[in-house]
Amino acid sequence: TTPIEIRSDGEGQSEYVEGYALKFEKWSERLGWFKEIISRNALESTDLSNVIALFNHREDFPLARNTVSGESGRFELVIAAIGFKLCFFNYET
Repeated sequence: TTPIEIRSDGEGQSEYVEGYALKFEKWSERLGWFKEIISRNALESTDLSNVIALFNHREDFPLARNTVSGESGRFELVIAAIGFKLCFFNYET
């Protein structure tokens, strides 16, 4: 399992979660009976225009979306040298 941290830039600032959804050229942890490695060009043709962050892959539990404007529910995505980095801000319900 991967540890998850909720962070804040300071008192009165929005809480956010950031990390890597995947890392390039690095073996994954064992996923049942297999492991995987993801190529650096794996996301080249991927449509990232409407991405939703879900809790535990549950469609009934959205956390953020990259089409949301404003602070609450905003989802930032970056394809970095290490991998696919994400940052989303506390979704107020």
